[in-house]
Amino acid sequence: MAKADRNTAARAAVTGENHAQALSWIRAHGLLHGLAPDAEAAEQQALESALLFALARPVGPFHPLTPSGSLFGIAKASPGPGDELRLWPATGFEAEVLARLLPSRTSDAVPTVTGVAGLRWGREGKYLALTRVGASEQVLLAAQPRDVREAGRLCAKVGLLPLWDQAGTAFEDTPRRVIDISLAESAPAWSRALRRPLLAREVASHWTSREPTLAELAGDASALMPRPHGPAPRRPQIVHVRSTRGGTGCSTLSVQIAYGLTRAGRTVALVTDDAMLRHVAKDAADDAAVWHEPFAPAGGGQLLAASHGYYGEHLDVRAAEATSRGEIVVLDVGGRPPAELADLPAADLTVLTDHYRARDWVRVDVIDRRPEQVRVCAALDERFARWWRPSTEQADADQLRTALDREFFYYAMLRLEAPDEVDVYDVDDAEDVEEWWDLGADGSPGHPDDVLPPEDGAPLDLWRHHFLDFITPEGQRRHPDSWDEVRDTWITHNRLRNLQRLSADGDPIEDLAVRASEFLAAVASEVDLQPRAATVEEQETWRTAKLMRWLDAQFNAHLRHDAPYLPRSAAETVMAVLDARFLTYGPHHAEGFAALADAVTGDDWWDAAAAARSLDGAAFPLPPGPDQDADVREQGWAAFLAAVENEGARRHGEVWSEVRARWVEHHRRLEQDERAPFAPAEEELSALRRQFAAALAPVTAAGVDWDSVSGRWVAGVRSDAARVRDFDDLVERRQRPGTGEETASALLRGVRAQDFDPQMPVVMIINMYRPMGGPEAVTETADALRSHGVVALCTVRQRKAFEEFLFAPSTWNDDQVRPVQEELGSVVSTALKDAQKTSTSPRRGGFRIGQVAHRLEADVP
Repeated sequence: MAKADRNTAARAAVTGENHAQALSWIRAHGLLHGLAPDAEAAEQQALESALLFALARPVGPFHPLTPSGSLFGIAKASPGPGDELRLWPATGFEAEVLARLLPSRTSDAVPTVTGVAGLRWGREGKYLALTRVGASEQVLLAAQPRDVREAGRLCAKVGLLPLWDQAGTAFEDTPRRVIDISLAESAPAWSRALRRPLLAREVASHWTSREPTLAELAGDASALMPRPHGPAPRRPQIVHVRSTRGGTGCSTLSVQIAYGLTRAGRTVALVTDDAMLRHVAKDAADDAAVWHEPFAPAGGGQLLAASHGYYGEHLDVRAAEATSRGEIVVLDVGGRPPAELADLPAADLTVLTDHYRARDWVRVDVIDRRPEQVRVCAALDERFARWWRPSTEQADADQLRTALDREFFYYAMLRLEAPDEVDVYDVDDAEDVEEWWDLGADGSPGHPDDVLPPEDGAPLDLWRHHFLDFITPEGQRRHPDSWDEVRDTWITHNRLRNLQRLSADGDPIEDLAVRASEFLAAVASEVDLQPRAATVEEQETWRTAKLMRWLDAQFNAHLRHDAPYLPRSAAETVMAVLDARFLTYGPHHAEGFAALADAVTGDDWWDAAAAARSLDGAAFPLPPGPDQDADVREQGWAAFLAAVENEGARRHGEVWSEVRARWVEHHRRLEQDERAPFAPAEEELSALRRQFAAALAPVTAAGVDWDSVSGRWVAGVRSDAARVRDFDDLVERRQRPGTGEETASALLRGVRAQDFDPQMPVVMIINMYRPMGGPEAVTETADALRSHGVVALCTVRQRKAFEEFLFAPSTWNDDQVRPVQEELGSVVSTALKDAQKTSTSPRRGGFRIGQVAHRLEADVP
């Protein structure tokens, strides 16, 4: 057996620590003080002897505790130099031990003190610090405040009055002096017994009637004695936990890794962000402290945690401090670029966290059965979408015209509601003036649906002149170099854009034609187009199709925005108004027709544009009701006509008889065709297309035959290039789990983007993993990643589609999360050992190659 193993076994044999705890202590302290140091100060010996005496010979109603493998309820101890001592009660006996140690008063006629007179407790990390009033000596006990409360209930059951919640009582002074005097000679032996509980329990049964002796607690004196061997100078192992982007769980997983390593018996120093530290160390006794000890597992190890600040401003300072506090340092560095990590201790291992993304783990095989010419045009569409460059920087005059287009839209909407409101802004309010002339300085575009009424639907030219006259004095002052040009051209510019039904930031068809021609000249003949390069004829067909799709989109916008202004007879206009108002006040309105009595007398009620605006936000088309409700619908239509009869006849007497006779059948057809009110019938569309095309300025871009394009569009002639989307049902996409190499290649893009040191070993953690290909998919990916130098791949599984955040702070110590922590700690520990082995062997290209690629799948409910 190696010397280190013999020393570890010798310490564990007397203290009760597990192998990892004993080894960690020896690495930290060496043998300079022996393997189980005795207390040096007489005061410390007196405290420790009083504690064990109270457990061995309890006063009052309690009896000595006898749980298996313990010394009167103490399962193990961790004695250290400088009179340090930590105790672990037997599992489940924390409250019983505290009930025998903390002082209480009996209810006898002559009351006495049970426990250790003058003993009090305080929180110190995950321990209770046991001290006596007026003294500085202490012993740390692995217990919680809830155990103290339970001890109080145990005392109350047997008629004891706890004294430990009082600052100090004169009633305890005499018992305290008596015990100190009576144990003065045997205190070293009692103290040693408490520090060596596994050794002491063999002979402790005799101590209820006699004192222990140092001789019977000597153990293997030659093995335990101090020797001139201090802890070897050892640089801690540094783990950087990084993320590919925000929100991947980097800070949370940093904590889980630290917990897992601590559970394995390691001494860990964790540096994380401020919010996470408040979760980890929320019960710390001293909120002003920098370093906290939030977690002390029963199995061993120690965790120290500190915050690097809300924004990481103290990361370098805390990282430097951490190197003297733990044998493993876990630094939560998040998504910081490599330049910001230059001042940190160099990493021995990087853990890269990322969220599960289906595109990394799932592949889509495309089976394309479209005709070859359609596939060529679809490829041109895809390449053009990537090639389309943003417009070059606009000149000042162009920028100003675009800004005026945006502001005039809001002005026109105001004039529609209040025709007499001429002012654009309040010239006497300096703040209002400045805000208006800011003219969208944030650079955000307007909404595509911010379209003016049609030219014949409102007096737009009159409003344009009012608008321009109002703002010209201030415009000349603010833009002296460009205002004259803008003033002379803006009205024509705005009218032409409105004829194309463009919003302020929409692209005119002329611009599209020019860009399409430039694209074809630049890239359409490239040989890498799939399934092949486009012929000259196909390029021409594709450009024509792009222009036709533009015409379709803008014509549909025209129908959507301008429906109430479309040419129709007076009777048809009134029927369209009744369609809209019936849907507003009819079966879909809570008040039904009762609200019509007053409403129909208003001018707005009969205005076509106002009726159309009342439908904004409604879902159309509205399907007809079920057949069994046909009679009810007929009755509703008749009741509606009766409610508006008088006002309709008064306002539209010349056509009202026609409206009354035709409206029910007209509305029934509207439902059957699933059209919205004011929407034109199919047979009307051809004439409307012709009018729309005639209102547009001809496209003059080179190579474009505008008469041919517009004529074919009006006639409804569409090539396959214009109907690419009609063939989508011939494209089949089949999902399958990616192979190990495919998934590894996708994951490695995130690794390479971090710009790691080429020799850096990397562990990847995929958070919120949703398995598709089963465990073998992860295993294959881990093997493939290992061949590229990623030493381990971990997947933390998401079991439910909408589960809460993994590892909520309230669950960090529960039985379901604990296995995940232990597995994460095991992966990181294995990777660190592997890094140590390979650091002394020849290095291969790429990331350092590990010996093991470990897969973790953890179900977290």
